[in-house]
Amino acid sequence: MNKPSSVIKTSLGELIAFCGVNCETCPDYKNKLCPSCRKSVWEGDDECMSVKCCRERKINFCGKCEGFPCDDMREFYEESESHKRAYERMSAIGCDQ
Repeated sequence: MNKPSSVIKTSLGELIAFCGVNCETCPDYKNKLCPSCRKSVWEGDDECMSVKCCRERKINFCGKCEGFPCDDMREFYEESESHKRAYERMSAIGCDQ
């Protein structure tokens, strides 16, 4: 079982998930259905794919991966406006963080 990661916040104070989603704009986070992948202890197959991948690669964000965006995440980033903004955020983070 992985220990929760430290909370990553931008200079604007936004809580940013491994995939780049701003947790504070997520309905599940707002409604306390999800504590954020940065604070969760994941068990077994319940672990989010991007969380698992980032932890295995020892990187803080998908955007730091040499293979960004991978095929799995490319589909995720097309799912909603929030995910599209996450893609833009991860593209900008790339080599900057």
